[in-house]
Formats: sequence, C-alpha cells, structure tokens
Amino acid sequence: IRGAKALVLDRDLSGALSAVVEFAVLKEHGVEKIFLLETGVGDAPVQGVVYLVQGQVGKLRAVAAQVRALSGTEQAVQVVPRRTLLSERVLEEEGVLGDVRLGEFRLDAVPLAEDVVSLEQPGLFKALYVDGDFSGIAGIARGLMRLQGLWGFFPRLVGKGDYAQVLAQSLKRLRAEATGGAGAMSSMFDAAVLLDRAADLTTPLLTQLTYEGLLSEVFGIAGGAVATGEGGRSRVSVRGDDAVYTAIRDAGFADVGAALSAMTQQLQTTYESRHSARTVQEIRRFVGRLGGLQAEHQALKAHVALAEAVQKRTQTDDFAATLEIEQTLVGGDDLHAGQRAHIERMLALGDPHAHILRLLCLCALWRGAALKQKQYDAWYDEITAAFGHHHAITLANLARAGLLAPPARSSGAASAPAPAPASGLGFVRRALNLVVADDADDVAYAYAGYVPLLVRLVQVLAQDPAVHSPASSRYAALLRPLERTRSSRETQQPGGGVRGGWAGWEDVLAAVPGASFDEPQAPPSALGRSERALGEKPPATLVVFVGGCTSAEISALRRLSQLHGHRYVVATTEVLNGNALLDPLIHHK
Repeated sequence: IRGAKALVLDRDLSGALSAVVEFAVLKEHGVEKIFLLETGVGDAPVQGVVYLVQGQVGKLRAVAAQVRALSGTEQAVQVVPRRTLLSERVLEEEGVLGDVRLGEFRLDAVPLAEDVVSLEQPGLFKALYVDGDFSGIAGIARGLMRLQGLWGFFPRLVGKGDYAQVLAQSLKRLRAEATGGAGAMSSMFDAAVLLDRAADLTTPLLTQLTYEGLLSEVFGIAGGAVATGEGGRSRVSVRGDDAVYTAIRDAGFADVGAALSAMTQQLQTTYESRHSARTVQEIRRFVGRLGGLQAEHQALKAHVALAEAVQKRTQTDDFAATLEIEQTLVGGDDLHAGQRAHIERMLALGDPHAHILRLLCLCALWRGAALKQKQYDAWYDEITAAFGHHHAITLANLARAGLLAPPARSSGAASAPAPAPASGLGFVRRALNLVVADDADDVAYAYAGYVPLLVRLVQVLAQDPAVHSPASSRYAALLRPLERTRSSRETQQPGGGVRGGWAGWEDVLAAVPGASFDEPQAPPSALGRSERALGEKPPATLVVFVGGCTSAEISALRRLSQLHGHRYVVATTEVLNGNALLDPLIHHK
C-alpha cells in the first residue's frame, strides 16, 4: 500500500517486530499510526491499513470484522509466519478475501540477545500435543534453514523428542531440495542439538531463581520489557543493549543485591572523578561519557526497584511453601502433611489457575504410577468446584499433553501423540545426577540445586563429568577418561559441544519421553578433514528448543559455556515460564 497507512498489529507479534525494526523506519515507509488488533482502528481517519497477524482462525476472523467495517479503504493482510490455505479459507468464508491483498511476512528468526534467537512460534506446545497442528514445525525448519544459509549446514543433527526428530527430518528434506544433499558444512557450529519440550515437562513448572527468571515469574516479560506499576503502565527494558541488565540477568537472585551495590559504587566513583579533572581534555572526556553515565544511572535505578519488588515476593510465606514443595518433589520425597495442606488451602482459596495447576502437574509427573485414582478424582472435583465446571476441558487438555494424566489413562485414538508418562523420572534423576548441592560452579544454581533435564542432556553429549553421580558409577566409563571434580573444573582444558553421542545411555534415554536420534549431515571423513584443516572444533553448538524454554535454562547454558569454554547458542520457539506453558491449555469461558 503506497502512501500514508496505519498498521494493525497482533499483540503477540509486537515484541518481535520491535526487535527487528524501529518505529522511525516504519514511519519512513508511510506508517503513521499503530493499533493493536483487539482495539482496531476505530474511528481514526486512515487512508490505508496493513494488518500483521498470526494465522490463527480467531485472529483472522477479527481481521475480517475490521475489514468489513472499513469497506472502501485500501487494506492488506500479512500473515505470520506464512500464508496458508487455512488463512485463505477463513477470509473467504468471512467474505473479505477479495477486498484485501493477502500476503505473508516470515518473522521466523528474531534475535533476542547475542546468543538467543526466537523462532516465533508461541503456543507451539499446545498446537503439537493438544490440537494436533504440526504446521509450526515447517516454520521452525525455515528459520533454521535461514541460519544455515548464513553459516553453512549443521554437520550433525542430534536430539531427543518425537517432534524434534520430525524437525530433523524436515531439515534434511529442505537441504536435499535446496542443494541436492550437497552444500558447505558450517565452520561455526559443530552440531544442532534439537530438544522437544515434551521430553522435560518438569523444568518449566519449577520456579526460576535467576534474576531474569524471577522477573518472568513475578511480572512477565513481553516485547523485551517488564510492565510494572498500576495497570502495567510503566515499562522497563530488559534487552541485551542494557549493560546493567546484561550483567545481572543470569545471576542467582541471592547475588543480585551485591552486584547492583557494586555497580552503584562504581558509578558513584566515576561521577566523583569529575573533581579530579584539571585540563580541558580531561573535562571533555568526562562530558563525553556523561550521557552513558546518566543512562546507566537510570538503568540501575530501574533494576534496583525491580529487585526490591521481586524480593518482596520471594519473602512471602506462599513463595517459600511453593518452593519447598517443588524441591521435595524433584528430590524424590513424599509431601508431608503440612505441604499437602498448603495445596488444599490453595485450592480452597481459589488461587490463580496456573499457580495451583503447576504444583498439581509436578505432583503427577514425579509420583508417576504412585498417583492414585482417588487422589486424581479429588483434585478433579476441587478444581471444577473452585474454578468452574468448564475446567473439565482444561483437565482434559492437561491429560492429553501428558502434564496431569489420570492413573488409568485412556488408550483411545488421538489426533496428536501425547508425551509418554514420566514414570521413570526417579531413575533419570539418579542416573543423570539432576539434584546436586547448590554449588555456584554448577548449572544447578538456576533452580537451587536442580539441573534442567534438557541442559543435562547437552552435558551428556559434551561428555561432561558433572553428569556422573557417585551412585551411578557404571556410567563413568561413558564420560571423559580424564575425569575432573567440580572444584578443579577451571584447571582443565576447555571442552564442550557435541563430543559424543547417545551410545551407552540407551536405558536412561528410554525413560525420557520421545525418540532419540543422531544423524550426521556430513560424512565422518569429510568432517574430520574440516576440523583438522581448522585446527580446532567449531566454536559453537546450536541448541534448539521445540516448544519453548525458560530464561533459567538459557542462563544454565550460558554458565555451561563458561565452564566448557565453548559457546552454546539457543534457538527457541518462545521463552516461557510455567504460567505461559499452561495458560494456552486452560479453558476460558
């Protein structure tokens, strides 16, 4: 559409769009005003309208209603991530297909940080495991093909999970279509590790204990910002261009106060240095830094306020009780009477849906076969009584997704395969040493002693001895011959990346839901020649999360990068927490 126009934007796309283009650039291309899809243009005078929306039926119908209301105005619809037959059919049934220009906008690889790429597939977990909609896999594959177009093809595709395997097959097919199976291998990435969220449903249900993770838990992070104040009117940026935030985002929350104090003292010292400036050149240098110092001052002020708000939340009895229940469950212990009473009290008081459902799902996952039908029926009755009988649909969604399945699960056919029940989590916990002492030199710090399972699988591929548990000595031979203790890790040669495969871990992987695969894209001889020519392994590994990952998992991988001396780059369909995982599954009237 030429000339002046309005942009009607899907709220779920606002953050991704702001990460790739500034409003000034849109204005240069004729965009005068931006409206959200739920409000629409209203009575505002417009010459043309461009709708940028995800291709979901409900959103397309909302677009159709607004198109009819603006009859006679030039209008275009851009579907993200691609135009489909479904989107055409919906607009045709609504009678507006001939009134708009229908196209697609491939917003499928958006950088969130220097080591994190969003593949922009929010709600993919529900789409795959509840709705039976597999179209999102094609979007992920296109985003990864774009990365391979920049850096070369991944020499190896290794991973865990049914839909991760489907993604691997899609990538191989797209490569064959594009190059006939040829094409240069990447010298940047040694492999792509593809991980299905359904292989580890525990981690997103747990409370994150990093600074960024707790911001996500307490406030929620949307569009690279945290909304605070009454009605969320005040927004604090939490992007990678904020030096203060970058310095503390991965820290355990207990360490954030000291870090902010040190930065405040450093800033004060820098301000005081103006008194020692004697020459014109020294004064000019200080004045040149003044803008950056003022920006840092504002960022520090904002993050101190956020940290204080988070601290108030973490000091509540409810937070402490919830954290204790979580740690009891992942530790393999039974809940004591006080913890069971806390869950019953949450149900009786009508706690927010996602809050109580997170704990109930954790109980079901970790008790496995020990969960009795009587207990499940009691939860069912209490949830429907407390929140309404329409939540029978919510419980059916949770069961189908493998999060809160009744003990006697139906064997009827389903349109989408559900994750296997995690009855072997106790064995996996012991074999992979998932629960460790809260050591600041281990990735377990992000969850106060619990190592995210998918991160641990990355360590298995890297042959990291931290995987080894004293109680599981039969796995010691599968790790590096030169075993190192956690206290002497820093004295070892840096390693990391995909050094080994799944061989030898078959019994452990069998207890984790989903298929395991290891598929080379380059002949071993060619790969060996490439590494010898470079003189070293490629410096990075791409870790892809199909169905989303948490901020704390990203922080754990960053810590792993430091420990291994090897970079792990994350590509995820979305960054989520337990509420974001469950909200799409909760049925609303």
